[in-house]
Amino acid sequence: MDLRRELTIIRARLPLLILSVVLAGGGAFLFSSVQPNVYEAQATLIVGQSLSSVNPDYTGLLASQRLSATYAHVATTRPLLDNVISSLGLNETSDDLLRNVRADAPLDSTLLTITARDTDPAEAAAIANGLASELIAASPALQGRQADVQKSVDEDLQATQAQIEAAQTEVETLSGLATRTTEQDARLATLQSQLVSLRATYAALLSFSSAGAANLLSVIQPAVVPGEPISPRPLLNTLLAAALGLLIAGAVVFIAAYLDDRIKNADDVEEVVGLPTLGSVMRMKGDSGRNEIYRLATLVYPRSAASESYRMLRSNLEFASVDRAVQTLLVTSALPGEGKSVTAANLAIAFALQGRRVLLVDADLRKPNLHLLFGLPNSHGLTTLLRSDEASLESFARTTEAESLRVLTSGPLPPNPAELLGSQRMRTIVERLQVGHDIVIFDSPPLQVVADAALISAVVHGTLLVIDASRSRRAAIRQGREALARANARVLGAVLNRIPERDHSGDQVYYAYYQGTDQGPGQPTTTMLE
Repeated sequence: MDLRRELTIIRARLPLLILSVVLAGGGAFLFSSVQPNVYEAQATLIVGQSLSSVNPDYTGLLASQRLSATYAHVATTRPLLDNVISSLGLNETSDDLLRNVRADAPLDSTLLTITARDTDPAEAAAIANGLASELIAASPALQGRQADVQKSVDEDLQATQAQIEAAQTEVETLSGLATRTTEQDARLATLQSQLVSLRATYAALLSFSSAGAANLLSVIQPAVVPGEPISPRPLLNTLLAAALGLLIAGAVVFIAAYLDDRIKNADDVEEVVGLPTLGSVMRMKGDSGRNEIYRLATLVYPRSAASESYRMLRSNLEFASVDRAVQTLLVTSALPGEGKSVTAANLAIAFALQGRRVLLVDADLRKPNLHLLFGLPNSHGLTTLLRSDEASLESFARTTEAESLRVLTSGPLPPNPAELLGSQRMRTIVERLQVGHDIVIFDSPPLQVVADAALISAVVHGTLLVIDASRSRRAAIRQGREALARANARVLGAVLNRIPERDHSGDQVYYAYYQGTDQGPGQPTTTMLE
């Protein structure tokens, strides 16, 4: 992961990320503010006698745990819900109530929790307690015993226990006498025999009693009126929504960035076509309605940031060709509109301002631009030289405002540009153009549109590939580079054009200095367009 690239993406899309957080958080806060308060009350029941028994029976405890899950399902059945609605006089159906109640029974516990929610806190507690009471009332039916029979068994058990306690007390009294009469001995024997019978009866009743039942339900914590609502929670909802908005926006931004196959920086150029980046020109504001000459920044604004970029490109070209001099240079691009014509013109001016004798040739015989940039006539030019042996370069090469720079326009457009540019005649013309000039720069059509540029690249000393950092796609640049490779062109490097200002944040002070000088009052900075 390239941390610098990630930070660049975040910085470039920071306004969008902030907007997403504000919208998501603000929307959640407004939505939470208009929602009614919801209160929650809980009643807790226990199944069996695990808390009251001194020596809990494992089998009974296990049965109580299994039964608690059954009771949880029974608690939300329609009959019990209807009974709660009837007893509390609720103005809702059992389906409505079912959406606001819940019964939970953990697998490893004999506890059963009934939860009720309502906009009225008192009603929430009443529903939870009412449902617990209805479940307790229905519990005897689960073991096949009616409530009146269970009550009778419990009463007999209590009576038998009282008789056992009375008989035991009397036995202890008679046993404590030092001497007993015959009647007392007979009474003691009768009581001891009676105790045996009563205890057998008590054991029999105990097996039928609810006091030892594994499915006995009892409330250990009734529901109380809640003091605070559980929802909505505006602050929590706002924070969660803001975080979610940030995550979604961040995911969209990074996915879009990684799916974007445009060439954005020198590393991308090296990765895609294996070329060094000899120059970078930042995108600048401009007015498309102004005269074309204002796009020649090196001529009109010699101290601007764009001019400095082209001077750096000139210097890097000299270093790139130090072992093998470049007297003829082709400037081309993979696709139309990437800025090759403006790059060629400004680069030619940069060489001319250095004192070089420069000839700028418009070899785009399909859609020429150089005569528009310099405001020159195009009645004669390169095609005139190609058609006639008697035509003289001196007659057609136009002088410009830049001393030492001459421009040879395209001339009348021919019906067969590729045949002309790929002819032996063109090779001869290229050799003639070098006479009397330090460097000859050719502008050509895009590589992917026609074969003209590849044909010219085969007869010049070096080729410069212009790449628009705001729109050039990797596949197009790769195909353009392959076209040059098939023509055995010597590609010196690439020029990154129209780099977004946000990608040059480290050079802000540098560009601000140049943009603030030598531009003239009310003069906008030039736009690097073709």
